[in-house]
Amino acid sequence: MKLTNKNVVMGITLSATLLLSACGGSSGDASIGSPIVSNDFAFPNIEQSGIATPSGAAPEFSARRTLSKGAGNPIEFGDPVVLNYNMYSWSTGELVDTTDTLDEPLTVRAGVSAGVPEYLSKSLLGRQVGDTLQLVFKSGMEDLPEYLDSGDAYVLVVNVL
Repeated sequence: MKLTNKNVVMGITLSATLLLSACGGSSGDASIGSPIVSNDFAFPNIEQSGIATPSGAAPEFSARRTLSKGAGNPIEFGDPVVLNYNMYSWSTGELVDTTDTLDEPLTVRAGVSAGVPEYLSKSLLGRQVGDTLQLVFKSGMEDLPEYLDSGDAYVLVVNVL
């Protein structure tokens, strides 16, 4: 069979349509903001005293969302990033770790997982100084600090300073 430009374009179009359909959308879907992954996972609400106790089973994947946008410079790979965070247990909603107990904010290198979970360092890439993020560390994440329960998931509220 001789391939022509028309065959290649049709193949790409069909592949894109199948991919979008598998992700819960379609090439004619007007709901651009619809989620790619559809399940019972929802980010817990932020409250004055911390977070609302999460409902449902601990997530099987890590996730990130931006709570508020900063106006600072974009963060690139290797940039030193100063941040404050509060970490909460998914199963209880209780505060389990915070930078408030440190003498100064935590500094990490964006995209470099030396000393911090890889998902945290990679989540900083492309963000802006001043952003506030909410991260969820999935249950069973391998590079959690040893003092945390690997069977639990964790919710972080991170301020990029």
